[in-house]
Amino acid sequence: MLNCGDTFLIDDEEGYERHLWIVITPPTEDEDEVVIVSITTLRQYSETLVKLHQGDHSFIKHESVIAYSHAMVVAVEYIETAIKNGTAERTDPVTAALLNRVQAGLVESDRTPNGVKYFYRSVMGV
Repeated sequence: MLNCGDTFLIDDEEGYERHLWIVITPPTEDEDEVVIVSITTLRQYSETLVKLHQGDHSFIKHESVIAYSHAMVVAVEYIETAIKNGTAERTDPVTAALLNRVQAGLVESDRTPNGVKYFYRSVMGV
């Protein structure tokens, strides 16, 4: 079962590169869904609301950011199936401090999809 703060690697849409994703909500009881956010390499036009550096997580080797524009609500079953069939890989969970930064950024970011913000607020009671 996935928990808030768990992470996993999954191939990007083109299948060229694996990205680290963070589960930032606990699974809902009725739908069994979670909000996930992606970590990506810092680029010129990246949103820099939450920057990550080597040492923030074992997978991060250079300056990275949370890509809130890619945040989404997904079924826990989707992630667990991907892990079971090998298209995704579980990695170390994030620290509580990093999780708090990422969660705060989701609400603050102008790039977070509105539906994701709404779902996050309803699950987290904020």
